[in-house]
Amino acid sequence: MRTIDSFAAAVHRRRRQSGLTLGAVAAKAGYSASYLSKLLHGHRTLLPSVVHDLDTALAAEGELDKIAAEQRGDARSAARPVQLPPAPVDFVGREQQLRVMDHALVTQGRPGATVTIVIEGGFWAGKTALAVHWAAGVQARFPGGCLFADLRGLAPGVPADPEEVLDGFLLALGVSSAELGTSSLQARVARYRSLLAERPAIVILDNVADYQQAERLLPGAGSVVLATSRERQSGLLARTGGTAIELSPLTIEQALELLGRRVGEARVQASAAAAALVAERCGCLPMTVLIAAEHLQRHRETSLSELAKRLDSEKTRLDLFTSSDPAVNIHGVVDVSYLALPAEARRVFRYLGIGPANVVGKESVGVLADLDVERTREALRLLTEAHLLEPLADGRYRISLLLRAYAHQRALVEEQLSEVERAHDRTLRWYAATAWEANNTLIPNWAHSGLTPQNVADVEPMSFRAGGFEAAMAWCEREAATALQVARNARTYGAKDVLWLLPTAFLPYFVLTRSWNTWLTAAHDGLAAARAAGSAAGIARSLQALGWVEHELGRTNDGVGHLEEALRRHDELGDDRSRAWTAYGLGLAYASSGRPAEARQQHELADRLFADSGIKVGLAVNRAALAGVCDELGAPEKAMEYALDALNRAHTFTSKAVLGIAHQRIGELLSRHGQHRAALKHFDEALAVRGRSWQRWGAAQSLISRAEALSELGQVEQAMQTFLQSLKILDAIRDVRASEVRTRLASLEARIVDLRGDVGRLRSR
Repeated sequence: MRTIDSFAAAVHRRRRQSGLTLGAVAAKAGYSASYLSKLLHGHRTLLPSVVHDLDTALAAEGELDKIAAEQRGDARSAARPVQLPPAPVDFVGREQQLRVMDHALVTQGRPGATVTIVIEGGFWAGKTALAVHWAAGVQARFPGGCLFADLRGLAPGVPADPEEVLDGFLLALGVSSAELGTSSLQARVARYRSLLAERPAIVILDNVADYQQAERLLPGAGSVVLATSRERQSGLLARTGGTAIELSPLTIEQALELLGRRVGEARVQASAAAAALVAERCGCLPMTVLIAAEHLQRHRETSLSELAKRLDSEKTRLDLFTSSDPAVNIHGVVDVSYLALPAEARRVFRYLGIGPANVVGKESVGVLADLDVERTREALRLLTEAHLLEPLADGRYRISLLLRAYAHQRALVEEQLSEVERAHDRTLRWYAATAWEANNTLIPNWAHSGLTPQNVADVEPMSFRAGGFEAAMAWCEREAATALQVARNARTYGAKDVLWLLPTAFLPYFVLTRSWNTWLTAAHDGLAAARAAGSAAGIARSLQALGWVEHELGRTNDGVGHLEEALRRHDELGDDRSRAWTAYGLGLAYASSGRPAEARQQHELADRLFADSGIKVGLAVNRAALAGVCDELGAPEKAMEYALDALNRAHTFTSKAVLGIAHQRIGELLSRHGQHRAALKHFDEALAVRGRSWQRWGAAQSLISRAEALSELGQVEQAMQTFLQSLKILDAIRDVRASEVRTRLASLEARIVDLRGDVGRLRSR
């Protein structure tokens, strides 16, 4: 009783020093006041876990633990195992994951509960480093210390035997070898859990294969389990109710910080662009960045630029990460995940290595691997669960540069060259056919597809009939860059025309969204492919796309020249649909270069061709353009007639894009003739239908026009606010008009200062 009295006296002394009541101490430690009272009067056992909670609550710094251990005569208290491997010296980032782990310790760590945290992620993502770093920071809270075992679930060699790991844990906890030799497996598991119930610990199970491997190593109440795995651990999480942490690569900033710590921040800053390329081509994985840093330290003559160039080549990208040391040999590390897959998933993975894009949708993967939807979906699921693919928020998947290089090497060995060539052709033709379907949905009947039966043989493009305009626009936003990458990297031997058909198929999307950089690239790619194929139609259509985007980018002379040549070529080919769009684009280019009479001629030609070809959207947008030209030529009544006609036509379309164009034009006509208040209504109507992300250019245009009208009405502060709204959009899309808006804002600020000065002078009189 003397020791129990000493323990109780120590608790009360610490309580009084902290100014706490007994009930407050109990609540702080997570127990009831009644339970604590019985404990202090000797009616409850001094369990180590309870004592440790009280010691922590009263900040006793181990005093209560020591007194209670003396009472129990507990000799094992001096043999507290801490089996953590060395914590990483250069640990960077992972703040969010550390917060989640801290939160799990608080929310799951109630009396009687076991906290389970499962860290999942791809190879070399730093799963073990995160577990060790966090455990090193909290292990002092656990009287049982910290146990660690590498279960080698996905690693070269044989997985660890859970029974052997269990016996190792028991020996570390003070159980004798003799006792282990005479106990059954069930008895040893029970002994292990009893010891950790008395003295809770952190148990790190590194590289877990599955729940069955970890089951007998899971402790009882009060302890924390940290498991890491390269595969999804649904079974372990379902049975423990644990917290899953998906560990992604580092951010580019974090990867550069890690690189700088090893090779020197000055060296990284001196070659910042090259350093960023090295980090990016290392996949921003902690281990690959450290390997690159070690190489740079060993070979001081190697510059960051030279290393970045070496990592850019698919042939040499993996050389840096190939070693006789299994721990830093990428082939051995990835082999384990790859070889564990079923045959069909391995085949899909190989095809992703030889595919022309690193971001893919399930439809394009099915085409590439020549699989139906269900088999494709299953293969992608398995690859995602093995962390060989990264699922994206838009439903597509990304394969990292390193894994793509690995898959490429596998494909060269395991796939026939003829099958690889057929896969490339099939994917290219599918993208061309689907791009045509999508863009023909955006602007129906805008041009002849140019696709022949040979082009689309054995491919079934996506259909947008159900989703209509919105589905087609969403597909283009997701896939335009990938489709152009496919065309650029394709090595087709059968359908040369597809190489120009694919880039030019996106013209409606580019016109609607003003995606100038992608548009310009596509136009140049299409023209080069058309000339290589000797296609007159391809050259004409590519010149049309190139001239139009040059005009949009302010290179009006080049644009006019290419559009005029495209118009002549379309005329020779008898392609009236393409003539109509080219005449429309040429009219816009003439108008912006101060040639309104010639612009009117082209728009009137386009008007006839659109009407004859039945292209309703073209007719509506061309009428809106005609309205602007007629007004410049001194025919305001005719201009408004055209603008109202465009508005009436726009109301018949499902898409609201043309409606925004028509309202914008009417507002501009009204403003030009001093009817600013009436114009504001139409600018607001245009803004109301220009709220989508792909309409930001149009929204900025309407905001600028609205601000100008407000300024003319003397509403200077409102005009400034509206200009600021437009500036935010223009900066985001890197539009050159941003500088003009800043100039207007400065002018309005000066105007406000002058007005306030005038008011001040009037008041002083």
